[in-house]
Amino acid sequence: MKSLIFALIVYAFSSPAFAQSQAAESVFAEPAVVYWDSAEGKVLRARMPADADYWQLAPNFTAQITQSYCSVASAITVLNSMPIAKPVDPTYAPYAYFTQSNFFTPAVEKVISAKTVLAMGMTREQMVETLSREGVKAISIAGDTFSEESLRTLLKKALGDDGQFVLANYYRATLGQVGGGHWSALAAYDAQSDSVLILDVAKYKYPPAWVSISLLRQAIATTDSTSGKARGLVIVSQ
Repeated sequence: MKSLIFALIVYAFSSPAFAQSQAAESVFAEPAVVYWDSAEGKVLRARMPADADYWQLAPNFTAQITQSYCSVASAITVLNSMPIAKPVDPTYAPYAYFTQSNFFTPAVEKVISAKTVLAMGMTREQMVETLSREGVKAISIAGDTFSEESLRTLLKKALGDDGQFVLANYYRATLGQVGGGHWSALAAYDAQSDSVLILDVAKYKYPPAWVSISLLRQAIATTDSTSGKARGLVIVSQ
């Protein structure tokens, strides 16, 4: 009797029907992180909505000039995408454009200096304060206050063409990446895979990546060692 039961179990798990069901699961299972230049990434970018923030951010997508300037590069990527007054950098005079040098105005330096950012990066609170001194409205939301549903609802709206942009402060290791705390702009939401596109300003390190809402929520809920508070999102508007 035991031999018969064992034979039936072996047959069930080796049958064509079981193999097909396992193959179907592997086909439809969405990976938590999908990079821009992968086969899956090509599918996702092909169905990017026409009103996604990506189309405004892409022309101004900036690589950080130092390995600790992710906050500054992310901020100016968004600022240059907005219809606001911009400063003139002598390098590009007479054309007005935010750079990682002219971001540090005297008003911004009162909040945090370029030297401090170079050594320590920037917290959520400092990001909000510096952006407010650049003439825009910035709202900080702690990552540990989100449920998956509330995060999804916010990003579905904010990542459309509604005048808002989203900066994310997240922990790289949560995404399976090398590194610690990091800043980048979010650029689009894909409903079918329930994921968002991160425009990684460390372009020399990682290409843009689609990250599931579930994993993003975990990454922004981690604790920033400088502030002792959760990382999270900063919503930027005029």
